[in-house]
Amino acid sequence: MAQRVETMLDCDACLKKEGTEVDAVMKMTIGPDEYDLCEMHGKKFRALLAEALGTPAHTLAA
Repeated sequence: MAQRVETMLDCDACLKKEGTEVDAVMKMTIGPDEYDLCEMHGKKFRALLAEALGTPAHTLAA
């Protein structure tokens, strides 16, 4: 019988800031760097990038 192995990733920001293990639900990629983020940090960093860089062109067409 085959086994199924699931790996949960922890939020990189939560681990760095508070040392807590919170499930990551999204990945942020900037160039060669990838970050696994929880929902709270994902929303926070997305808002910061949108403020600094504006709305991405691909979301304007929708």
